[in-house]
Amino acid sequence: MTVSISSIKREAKKALKGNWLMVIISGLTLLFLYLIIQNTASLLAVVLGEIWATVIMFVLLLLLFCPLFFGVFRCFWRILGGCDEAPVSVFYYFSKMSLYLKVQKLALKLAVRVAIFALIFYLPVIALNVIASPELYRIIDMPIPIWSQNLSLFVKFLSSFSFALVILSISKFYLAPILIIANEEIDLDEAIYMSRVISKGSLMDFVFLIISLIGWMLLSLFFVPLIFTLPYLIMCYVVHSKYSIKDYNDKIKSLSDDSFPSFVAGV
Repeated sequence: MTVSISSIKREAKKALKGNWLMVIISGLTLLFLYLIIQNTASLLAVVLGEIWATVIMFVLLLLLFCPLFFGVFRCFWRILGGCDEAPVSVFYYFSKMSLYLKVQKLALKLAVRVAIFALIFYLPVIALNVIASPELYRIIDMPIPIWSQNLSLFVKFLSSFSFALVILSISKFYLAPILIIANEEIDLDEAIYMSRVISKGSLMDFVFLIISLIGWMLLSLFFVPLIFTLPYLIMCYVVHSKYSIKDYNDKIKSLSDDSFPSFVAGV
């Protein structure tokens, strides 16, 4: 990336200057909605059980949290572009059914991809857990092999490795949300595809940006600092996304090759 991490952070702080009240309200709205959904699911778990509570929480996150999430990020994108935003703008994706359904569909498309990658990479873990389970040998009426008792440590290692592979596989889609925010005319599959293409040149820069923000993330474990750190973290992501798209388009222009897809971001 042509822009350094320090430059991204400086631009994020510059964009937030004069807009702190707006971004704090946006962040708190998103945070409080998540806490309400989480507490609702916790209460339902007592009555309906963990499985149904988890299902209900997923549905509420999809129906309520997801459109607000995109609305908050759209607000930050527009602030970065110099637009004046009102607090009510975070509900933008609730304003029209077409907008509401668009972000829902994108969330589902990404969730399906996450589920597929998780299933693929966790299959060995599941298989080893079955092999190491005493229940299996009770069912088939066989003595428990001694070696099966030594699999637990390996299963833990394999679980961590599988988790890392899932994160690595889905990280290529990290630009998809900002792509549909930047260009409302873009098709969802195109946004996912362009995220995969652009991320080939920007993903490692994003990883280094996240590493550089670990201190801020740790500070965000406490509620009061989170009020200020959450807007800063979101804006850093938005600024990084802007330059990732710009660098990709500049690269394509320099190559002068029509076979490369390009992305036009608007405010």
